[in-house]
Amino acid sequence: MPLTFFLQGAALGLASGVSPGPFQTFLVSESLAGGWRRGAPVAFAPLFTDLPIILFSLFVLNLLPSYFIRIISLAGGLFVLYLAWGLWRSWRAGADQTIDQPPAPSHGLRKGVLVNFLSPGPYLFWGLVNGPILLDALHQSAFHAVAFLVGFYGVFISFMLGLAFLFAQTRRLGPRVVHALLLISIIILVIFGMILIKKGIWG
Repeated sequence: MPLTFFLQGAALGLASGVSPGPFQTFLVSESLAGGWRRGAPVAFAPLFTDLPIILFSLFVLNLLPSYFIRIISLAGGLFVLYLAWGLWRSWRAGADQTIDQPPAPSHGLRKGVLVNFLSPGPYLFWGLVNGPILLDALHQSAFHAVAFLVGFYGVFISFMLGLAFLFAQTRRLGPRVVHALLLISIIILVIFGMILIKKGIWG
């Protein structure tokens, strides 16, 4: 039944949203730095990146040597560290300057697209978890596959928008709180970046 696939997609969308990763951390830091208008567009980045990732994962990934994933992981780790460096420069400039950065929705969306595209997580997730379910749905009908995708992205993007709204509201707590939370985001991004680089070098 399409409803079964919809519910599976919704459950996986929620699981993907609550799983900490570079994409979620970047969305939080953008929301802290520029508010809702800056953080919310980041939530839609998977809509721009996941189609080629899905196709790549379903039809090509199993044919490529294992070191290709390590290359993706290394590139993603370096890019995450680059994002952390940019946030660190803003953080050092001072709390008032950081919290008053003008919203730049398209800029945040572009970076969100790169974060998602250069992280091995979506490739592995679609290749190992979502991909087989989507193929099963396609074998039944295109409508079943659409139900699964609507369930997954509907819940995932809604959760990301809620996360952006939540952390945008914390800006009202004052620049010092935002300053501290941004520092935590920077540390988390550095940790994720180092983990991705480690996976890229040592597997």
